[in-house]
Amino acid sequence: MAGMKTGAILLGAAFILTLTASDKEANEYLVQGRAKEKEASYRSAASRYMDGHFHAESSILRGNLLIAAARAKRKAKLYGEEFDCLERLLKEHLSEINFTQVVDREYAIGDLFFAGHRDQVVSWIPFIKEKDRTIEIYEAALKNAPCHSRAGEVRLRLSRIYIDDQKTQEAIRHLREIPKLHPKSDAAKYAMLELCSLLSQMAERGDGDGSYSRQTIEACDNYLAAFPKSPEKDWVYRTRQKAFNGIAARKYAVGTYYYRRGKPELAEKYLADVVKNYSNTESAAASENLLAQIDEEFEAVPGRKRRYRPYKEKIVKIPIPEEDEPIMVTPEFSSNRWLLPVRDLKKSPAVVAGNVTPEEFEQFTAESKRLTAEERRRQQKKNGKKPKKKAVKKTEKERSRTAPSGDKKP
Repeated sequence: MAGMKTGAILLGAAFILTLTASDKEANEYLVQGRAKEKEASYRSAASRYMDGHFHAESSILRGNLLIAAARAKRKAKLYGEEFDCLERLLKEHLSEINFTQVVDREYAIGDLFFAGHRDQVVSWIPFIKEKDRTIEIYEAALKNAPCHSRAGEVRLRLSRIYIDDQKTQEAIRHLREIPKLHPKSDAAKYAMLELCSLLSQMAERGDGDGSYSRQTIEACDNYLAAFPKSPEKDWVYRTRQKAFNGIAARKYAVGTYYYRRGKPELAEKYLADVVKNYSNTESAAASENLLAQIDEEFEAVPGRKRRYRPYKEKIVKIPIPEEDEPIMVTPEFSSNRWLLPVRDLKKSPAVVAGNVTPEEFEQFTAESKRLTAEERRRQQKKNGKKPKKKAVKKTEKERSRTAPSGDKKP
């Protein structure tokens, strides 16, 4: 028993010595990394920090080395490797770090990659880059903080990337999440519009069971319920009507197929569905006519084609703003384009030479002269010239009042 106890004590002492030795090596690497960082050799500093992290046994020391490595890689503009360090911090040292700052930095790194940044493989060969990690970084950031203040915008960016990569299901997943997590926001508005557009295009490419068309109608209804007064509502109404027409046309085509194949019972089922549930569509009238041929008891409504009323956008007429003066342009300041003043017909009647009285002509001439004088004063003021004062002729009475008393005539 004594020998066993002695062996256990020796093993424990050896373990403690190994632990101490490992942390000592890690601290040495930490000192070397700081020296390299002061020399602005950030890649070498990050390498020393990661070597120390490999040797360290203490949890606090390992976390500090990861933080130092992330800082050095940020200075070296190796943002992808910095993200890897931040992810390890979140997984291994969650209780020892500032979670908010780490997640904010992950979103910032995702923005850098979205803007076009790519890590350099070797520092002395600048044109060899690492792969694009935008999707990976954004997905990790959303997983860590799905309700972040930037999450709505990031999901919009991810959905656009997925659409460009022909990964529509991933894009739909993000577009559906935005209104749930960020209702009534600008990101929710744009996400719902993008979802309507995406589902409508997918329905046009191929929609055998009508699933995408039904989802388009549902997405349009949700948008109109959330943003009933938005400027895009007319486009949403037309997209919704297009989806209804697509479903009705598909059902009508199936009905006509069964009718040609000699199966009127099945044809009647599809045609009756169009007439009942999709009455305001382009295919409703044709379905009624074919249904009247199959079933003698069914009577087609006369003038059915006229009953289809597609959605019409209301056009708002905005009048031209009124001018401040009845005369808009005078000949002197029209660059030799007009011989007569151009008048605003709403503020002054049309001037016809044969119908103008002398009083109206004098009034018209005086108004034109006044406007011309005002325009000249504005031009002189603009050019920095002071307007000349006109010499006023004195009357005989005024001269007699101002003349000296010795000059008066007897």
